[in-house]
Amino acid sequence: MNHISHRYGQLALWILVYVGAGWLIGAATSDAVNSWYKGLEKAAINPPPLAFPIVWCLLYVMIAVSGWRLWPLRGLPGGRLVMSLFVLQTLMNWAWSFIFFEAHLLGLAYGWILALVAVVAALILRAWRADRSAALLLIPYLLWLAFASYLSGSVWVLN
Repeated sequence: MNHISHRYGQLALWILVYVGAGWLIGAATSDAVNSWYKGLEKAAINPPPLAFPIVWCLLYVMIAVSGWRLWPLRGLPGGRLVMSLFVLQTLMNWAWSFIFFEAHLLGLAYGWILALVAVVAALILRAWRADRSAALLLIPYLLWLAFASYLSGSVWVLN
């Protein structure tokens, strides 16, 4: 297998892992989303339910491509910090759904997502020096997280 096909095979794996994890998290929290969450008061500008899986699927693809681009830099100066931030934001992202939907810890979920916004912003700033395209791929994610923070905080305040 040549280098190029191996590299794109790695990209496919990154995307499969991220989209697959998103699907598994969605499946694991779907009962709470379809029952408990439906009954909560939400912000007036809360998107329709169908928007969330579409947006997250697109964002997970972009996050995966960013991670794939950053991974080879892990051995370079500053690359270890970039990958540490990348892994941290991934784990925080995946944990949020369980904190919010399964544990119903609305205040903690709000604080958690604000911390996640800070970690993703730090990741973008650090990645900017290493791979500008990888950093740019994370900006829509950061913007969505900022909006999701508003939604999460609204649910906490309204309920």
